[in-house]
Amino acid sequence: MTTMNEGLQDRLEKFGLSLYMIRVTLAASLSWLAVHSLYGDRYLYFAPLAAILITQSSVKASLEKGVYRLLGIVLGGIASLVVGRFFDVGALSILLMLLLGIGVATACRINIQAVSQVGVTSVLALTFYHDQYIVWRVAETLIGVLIALIINMIIVPPKGFVKVKDLALRGSLTLSDALTGLTSGGRDATQALTALKLSGELLGKSKQLQKELHFTLSHYQCRKELGTLSQATSHLSRVHSYVKGISEELSLLPAHYAAADWMTEVVTATADCIALYGTRTLSDAECGRSLPESLRRARDVQLAWFSELQGQCPLAAFRDLGAVFSHLNRILEEIERADYAAISVAAQPAKAVPARAIRFIQKGLSHKL
Repeated sequence: MTTMNEGLQDRLEKFGLSLYMIRVTLAASLSWLAVHSLYGDRYLYFAPLAAILITQSSVKASLEKGVYRLLGIVLGGIASLVVGRFFDVGALSILLMLLLGIGVATACRINIQAVSQVGVTSVLALTFYHDQYIVWRVAETLIGVLIALIINMIIVPPKGFVKVKDLALRGSLTLSDALTGLTSGGRDATQALTALKLSGELLGKSKQLQKELHFTLSHYQCRKELGTLSQATSHLSRVHSYVKGISEELSLLPAHYAAADWMTEVVTATADCIALYGTRTLSDAECGRSLPESLRRARDVQLAWFSELQGQCPLAAFRDLGAVFSHLNRILEEIERADYAAISVAAQPAKAVPARAIRFIQKGLSHKL
């Protein structure tokens, strides 16, 4: 199932067989089978119930939900044991139990998902009150959580790394377009601000999904490329913050400075470096231009115009222009550092993959990217 290609997944989803549904049904079925093999017929529903409730779209989200559920069960079980020693099942015992369990959970600033689970477990434990109930409940819930996490780690969307990389590439190219459009003025400037926001969202989504990939078995095949991608995305996020600063500084400048031909030349030369770095690092496309040469040219253009403007602009305008040129130079420095880091990583010798790991992958526990 982990080798399922994208076309097969699309066909299955037309019949309701989504990736989430496959994960849930497998996790619940395997949880029931595991508990039945270990314990027989006692409380078999807790493990599949936990597997169904904690299975999410990502491993991290499932882990968080599983931890909150276990924590709520433990706190609710303790509260029911304490109150059940002194009171029979009734309105008063339920009131005291919920006050105790939920009160302690709230005072400890525990997540609301765990707090609600405290109430559910407290009522059930008090209703079926005996000492072994809590032990069975915790043990079987733990089994369901672990199986659901393993299923989430194994069954992942096809071509996950390729999609994450494509998000970062689109973010870099959109960021380049946004920087170029900031000097256009009018409607084009508004579109540039929209593109700037979109590029930040694309880079942020890529960074989030990269973290999710580290929790799956599929990342083992591309761990080196994933490290390079993570590094590149971090550099591009810093570049995004500089471009955002440029947009703010340009809005303070008089229109004849912000939309001048020389400003367009300076900004475009810098934006080309962003696009060239993104294309070289995040795609397989061949670039006819040299990134170091483009960086050198952009820096020369910046210095030439900055020197010429020193004797032509009023002091107040030159001060604001200096802030723009400062951000532009930081962009070039960041791209230079990013390119150097990418070259350094590529020059490192690849670590040998253990033969056992190769057999593990070939058996289909990781999907082809």
